Amino acid sequence: MIKNIFIQKGNTGELIFYKAYEDLFNIKLTSGFLGAIFSFVKQTLKTEKLSEIEVGPFKFIFEIARIRSDELLFAIFADRGDNLVELRNQLREVKNQFLEKFDLDSLTHNFTGEITKFNDFEKNIENILDNSKEVISYEVKKDIMKVFNELHTFSVFVVSSALLTQTGRVIISNLDPNVLSEIIRLLEGRFISGNYKVKELISLEDFGILSLKGIDDHFISVILFKENCPFETSLIITKKFSQRLKDLIT
Repeated sequence: MIKNIFIQKGNTGELIFYKAYEDLFNIKLTSGFLGAIFSFVKQTLKTEKLSEIEVGPFKFIFEIARIRSDELLFAIFADRGDNLVELRNQLREVKNQFLEKFDLDSLTHNFTGEITKFNDFEKNIENILDNSKEVISYEVKKDIMKVFNELHTFSVFVVSSALLTQTGRVIISNLDPNVLSEIIRLLEGRFISGNYKVKELISLEDFGILSLKGIDDHFISVILFKENCPFETSLIITKKFSQRLKDLIT
């Protein structure tokens, strides 16, 4: 769960905007901590590529926007177990909308220290988070569940299945929690390396044959087959299952 969202100047550490969902820490102290981390990374490690850090049960996710000779630091503070890909997408949308909404000169060399004008950005934050909550209606989800039930009745090779977003959010799943965690970690790893969309992945794991197929730019179908399932059979079932879901979603 997101605890706080911060936007601050990279060169000076001045806090421009923040949104607190839980008052866990002093905002100014936390902002100073983020500024110190950013300064350390730039001056000591000689890089501006600050991505994420974990602190106890929490983590910070960072995005940096370079504006002429200055930088803006965007950060989300959330629970350590939260979906990294989902948080990263939300933070990038926060960054994009903020840069579109406000005059860049007022954020850099013409910055006066007056930050009340940025308070209105809270509406954008709420819209970004609200838009990510419900991606499929209840009625469509019921129809999808019927397809899932038919899948498990149709083939003795199917162990479990799921529908995820490309960012790893779980829409429907009867996967074992450990298997689901492995898939989320896989998506996070691909995302970090620049592979933002899954088209098709089939692999033999200790727990069976795992098949992921991108339905479109937003969703992924997942099927776990038994180890003895013929490879061609898994391909055919995956393709048919994915197409049926696509017909319902799009």
